[in-house]
Amino acid sequence: MEQKIRDYEEFIAREVKRDYGAAERKRLTELHALMLKNFQHERLIHLIVTLFFAFLAVEFVLVMMWTVVQFGLMVELWPLYLVTLILVVLTVFYVKHYYFLENHIQKLYKYTTKIKP
Repeated sequence: MEQKIRDYEEFIAREVKRDYGAAERKRLTELHALMLKNFQHERLIHLIVTLFFAFLAVEFVLVMMWTVVQFGLMVELWPLYLVTLILVVLTVFYVKHYYFLENHIQKLYKYTTKIKP
């Protein structure tokens, strides 16, 4: 998805600089609106997934901390520690990806005003 957004950003930057007639400008406006809608949908889905994984990661960290405080560091609980680590790492990567989506979609909004006839 990141490469798709980068490619589209390069495409729209090139197309905005070209001289278009009214009909072509309208088609470019419609294309840009459609692509923005698709990217916004992707951003919304990733926001929901990111929040879900962040919630799970926080919950597992709290459970892990509670078990360590109550029972000490127990080797038998290694699956809990492993799941917690996986959730925290996944959350970090989801936040990074969502950060990319948010920033690049904000950049694409600027092209909307440049395209309008």
